[in-house]
Formats: sequence, structure tokens, C-alpha cells
Amino acid sequence: MDSMETSKLPWQSSTATEKITPDDVKRSRGLLSALRPLLISMSLMGLFDFWKILEYEEGKTGNRRRFFKFYQITIICILFVNFVRFFLAYGSFEFGPKLLSSILLHAWLLLCLSYAITCFKMVKHPTKLVSFFNLWKKYWDLVKCVQIDCSVEQSCSLRQIRKYTSVCTLIGWSVAIGNAGFCSYALITATAFENMLEPFPRSHKLFPVVAGIYHVIILYLSCAWAFTSVLIIVLALSLYYEFKQFVQRMEKITQNKSISEVQENIEDLRKQHTALCNMLDAADDVLKHQIGLCLVVHIFITLILIYNMCWYEVVRTDPGQLVSHIFWLSGSSTILVALMAACCLVNIQAHEPAKFIYNLSMKEMTAEFAVQINVFLHRLNGSPIGLTAWSLFVIDNQVVVSVAGMLATYFVVLLQFQQSSSAPNNSGNATIV
Repeated sequence: MDSMETSKLPWQSSTATEKITPDDVKRSRGLLSALRPLLISMSLMGLFDFWKILEYEEGKTGNRRRFFKFYQITIICILFVNFVRFFLAYGSFEFGPKLLSSILLHAWLLLCLSYAITCFKMVKHPTKLVSFFNLWKKYWDLVKCVQIDCSVEQSCSLRQIRKYTSVCTLIGWSVAIGNAGFCSYALITATAFENMLEPFPRSHKLFPVVAGIYHVIILYLSCAWAFTSVLIIVLALSLYYEFKQFVQRMEKITQNKSISEVQENIEDLRKQHTALCNMLDAADDVLKHQIGLCLVVHIFITLILIYNMCWYEVVRTDPGQLVSHIFWLSGSSTILVALMAACCLVNIQAHEPAKFIYNLSMKEMTAEFAVQINVFLHRLNGSPIGLTAWSLFVIDNQVVVSVAGMLATYFVVLLQFQQSSSAPNNSGNATIV
């Protein structure tokens, strides 16, 4: 009976099969407006169509929608042609800094192209995305049912999400413009990237014109890289803040209260937590591919950058290569750390209510209350709650520790190999002297 009633609750949603109605879209505009600066920035760079989501209930295909669809497809085609063209940059497959730098850039171009494609699919079939926004509103409707004065708390939530969005959008523009500048600098000065514009080498008479056009392409590539990463981080931080508010609300209700008072609210709290988990699942359906790509490619890029800087003296002595490597290592590691940190915060806060349940007194606990507690604890202590990479694993503390341990081990092994390779030369020189 309980399962039959639960299946009819309004806050539950199946993002895979749910049909979005006009009323649902109107509900979602609060969160959509809070994300406006980032989504408009992505729309300007051909990664998103903010107005299609905003006007989704109308179901019309006006000139603006056709333009943005054409714009997105054009950007994807340009990025794809550029990715295929870059195979010409492999002038030689001799293992060394030039080959590794080419592989590094090719991996980054693949990441940017994949980001553009996943963002296009996100907008072309926006049911899952609109479901996420809709579930956010339904969650607050559920809170209002038991807490009449929650409008201030909801406004505070929107304000915080707006702050996250504004700050991260500014950072995204800074990273995109900075990366475009460093790519241009490396294109002109660094010897390892002299084949970046093949089949137009630096000696070609059309090189200045091609380089000028390519600078624009680099800006689009940088924006695809920066803004998609920022979108993942902003949505993760938004989910973290919602779970954090819920935990604070639960702490007020469960601390220093009698069992009877807690029993009156525990079922409502469980429903609110389940609603947040449904919203998290909808976000994961939207972001899981981007998260997986971000983790794998950034780890790969970070490993190559560390290898080049530790192993090849030409990278450390060439100012163009050194500055570019340091900038890209900083950017790649920062995005990697920020992404994993935001996802970990979601995972931690989603399981946080368990400690308040464990602190409840067992005295005067009724059988009905015990069942409610067991159902709640079963969810909290069950499978990990959080954002995933391709639905393969949840990004939690263990993933962060594993990645950090792998990078640290790799760095130490590189240093040991470098010392062992230079030891014979040093001893030989000492003997001659």
C-alpha cells in the first residue's frame, strides 16, 4: 500500500519517460533565470539556445530557433573539420616533445568537439534538461506544503545560485580569453607547435591570414572548453546548496526535539530528500557524458604536460613552450579539481542526514516511526548518491583520492626515471675531471 501511494506522489518524476507540459516549463523559469548569464554566454558562442528552453512551451519553430540551430551545427562542423585537419600536424611519429604536444592538442580538440556535440544534443532534445528545472520547482512546492514561510529560503537559494553563476561565468570568460591568447602565443613562438596550422606552415605566404582566422576558431574552442566545464560546476554547486539547505532544515527539526515532534516531520523530510535525489538524477542524465569526458581528457592532458615538463629540457628552456605548458597545466588541473570538489560536495551533503537520524533517541519510538526511519536510512546508506561519469561511478571522495594518488605516483616515477637516466652522465663527467 505504501509503495502504491508513493508512486503517485507529485514530486516523483521519471526523466526518461516524463512528458513536459507548458505548466511544467513555467515552473522551471526561476532556476533558469538564475542561470541566465552562463546560458546566454553559451548561446552567443553556439553552444546553447537559451530562448528555446525559455519558450519551450510554445512549440513553435521561429527564425530565432532556426538561426541558433544552424549556428550550433555550423560551429560543430568547423570544430570537426579542424579536428580532422589536425592529423596533418603529425609530421613525424618520432617519440618526443613535438609528438606529445600534438597528441595533447588533439585530445583537447576532441574534448571541445565532444562538448559542442553533447551541448547540441542537450538543446535539441531538451526533455531531460527541462525536467531538471521542473523538478527543482516541484521540490520547493513540496517544501511549501509543510513550511508556509519558505519563500525567503527559496529566494536565498536563487540568490546563491545566481552568485555562483555570475562568478563562474566571469571566470569562464577569463579562462576562454586567456587560453585563446596563450594558444595564439604558442602558435607563433613555440617550436613544438609550429605544425599547428598544417598544411599552412609558418613559411607559407597565406600563414598570416590563416592564423588570423584560426585565432577566431581558437576562441570558440576555448569557450566550448571553459563554459561546458563551468556549466557542470555551477549545476553541481547548485545541487550542493539545495542539499545543504535541506540538511540545515533537518537539523533544526531533529535537534533537541521530542520523538513525537520529530515523528510528525520525518516523513515530510524523507519526501523532500527523495525529491532532491530525483532532481540530482535528472541533472546526472544531462551531465554524465560531459563529466566523464572532462575527467578522462583532463587527466590525460595533465599527465602529458607533467611528462613533457619533467622529461624534456627543450620544453623548460623554450619560453613559448614553458609558458604554454604552465598555463595549460594550471587550467587543466584547476578544472579537474573544481569539478571533483563540486561533485564531492554534492555526494557528502546528500548523505549528511544520516548522522541526525543516528542521533535520535530510541525511547518511546513507535513501530510506524521505526519503519519510516528504516526506509530513510536504507536510502541514505544504500548506493552512493551523486553525479556520475557515464553512469559508471559516482564522483565521491574515493575517486578524488584515487586520481590524486595516481597523479602523485606518476610524478614520483617520472622524477626517479629522470634521476636514474642522468646519473651515468654525472658520474662519467666526474671521472674525466
